[in-house]
Amino acid sequence: MPDPRPKSLVGGYYWFPTPTGCGTTWTVLTCHDLGFDPEVGHVDLWPTLVDRLAAAWGQDAGTLRRRLIDRYTGLPRGRVTRPGRTVLILHGDDAPVADWREELIEAYRLGGRAHRFLFDEHERKLSGDPERIEGALGFRYD
Repeated sequence: MPDPRPKSLVGGYYWFPTPTGCGTTWTVLTCHDLGFDPEVGHVDLWPTLVDRLAAAWGQDAGTLRRRLIDRYTGLPRGRVTRPGRTVLILHGDDAPVADWREELIEAYRLGGRAHRFLFDEHERKLSGDPERIEGALGFRYD
């Protein structure tokens, strides 16, 4: 009998900040949400993500791109891979929400599937990039 669950996804992701009346809400944006295939890297996802940031934060996309184009490590990010039977969720252990594991499981349709979270230092934010993004958007990480 075929598996009734939707196929699980793989690929890169970012944690995306959206302004709200009482602060900032963070959600997972997958490469698929951004219109890219799973093989695409964070450097290539970043310009599209910056355009989404501009729209969400009421900023000019061209100006924000010029300010942030080389700051692709400024937001928490990671990658979901499937090298074998178990799905690996690579992360920098710097997600901005407490229930981050559950959100990633849902975003990548991993419920009931074998998966493992794996810290990868290459997925961490780099010094200076988060501060540049905070300055451009006018918010602080909590």
